[in-house]
This record gives sequence, C-alpha cells and structure tokens, in this order.
Amino acid sequence: MIGSTEKRRPSEPEDAHRGWVAPTPADAVEAAADRAMAAAERAVATGTATDDQRADVRRMADARTHEQRRAAFRDHG
Repeated sequence: MIGSTEKRRPSEPEDAHRGWVAPTPADAVEAAADRAMAAAERAVATGTATDDQRADVRRMADARTHEQRRAAFRDHG
C-alpha cells in the first residue's frame, strides 16, 4: 500500500511503490496456479519449457500485477 507521503498516479498499479506486499493466494486453486506459474517461468529461463509453458509465460508478459498475471496464466483460451 502507498505510504501517506506518496501519491499514486491513476495509471500506476498499487504495487508500483516500495513496501507494497502482494496478497497471498485466497484459496488452494490460486496457490496451485502460483506454483505452476513459477515452475513455467523457471522452465522458460532454463530452456527446458514445454510449448504449453512457453505459451503460458507469453500470455503473462503484458500483465502488470500478480493478479493480472495469474488470470492470464489461467486463461487458456
């Protein structure tokens, strides 16, 4: 969250400032998606990704917040 001395521009997401902590997954489905996202990104980084993992990571590329990345990752269609 933004400190009292900082002002967020309308175009800036909440996590654009230091001290902001991403919310934890709300349930087991979100936690599983976060683990799968991390595994896909590691696989891409190490060159061992499957075609599906590369496509998942590409879908997340334009997302700014973690929640947007999770939604893009889960959107297979």
